Amino acid sequence: MSLLGGENIRLLQKLFKADDDGSSSDDEPTAQDVPQLGPGDIGEQAAQKPKSKKHPTDPAEHVKPCSYAPLAPDTQPNPEPSTLEQWEAQQLHQDRTLFDSRKQPDYRLSYRQTVATEDIYLQMNCKTPATASCESMVVEVFLSAEDDSVGIHQIELEVQEQRVTVGSPRYRLELTLPHRINPDRGNAAWLSDQKTLRLTLVMVRELDFVNF
Repeated sequence: MSLLGGENIRLLQKLFKADDDGSSSDDEPTAQDVPQLGPGDIGEQAAQKPKSKKHPTDPAEHVKPCSYAPLAPDTQPNPEPSTLEQWEAQQLHQDRTLFDSRKQPDYRLSYRQTVATEDIYLQMNCKTPATASCESMVVEVFLSAEDDSVGIHQIELEVQEQRVTVGSPRYRLELTLPHRINPDRGNAAWLSDQKTLRLTLVMVRELDFVNF
């Protein structure tokens, strides 16, 4: 038999409820004031850097100066002639360039490669349409204003390793070639009906032994 009756138990329950309702004070933090923690709050907190306000600056301040050094001018003097013949040739060339009043003709530079049957059907030599697979350089000089009486015997031609000089009664051309050539190989043809001098020059390059 229970020491407390049913009525006493109900009164005791009301008493406990009344104590629970009055036990909260204003000093204790409520559930809204308690910060909510998540998985990212586990471990040491990284120190937050203070955010600095960005002030408008001059756009020119963000432009970095160029770090490339300017190209130094070519200070190497021209090689002096060592013999009397070289000195005379150099002097003659300077005089011609200085006092020559002839016009410079139009010209066209192209490349040519030798293609055989094994290159077309079997591709044995691994040649491509690129200029690296071309053996020859073709220079066409158009002397269109010359008279019909001008022939190959009236045209001056000088071929060097990287320079070609062509002269006629009305024209003069001094052309620097993009690649070195073999002056002892190649040929020249005068097309009288077109008044064009065609030069076929064999090139000498560093990687020719790989390309051919």
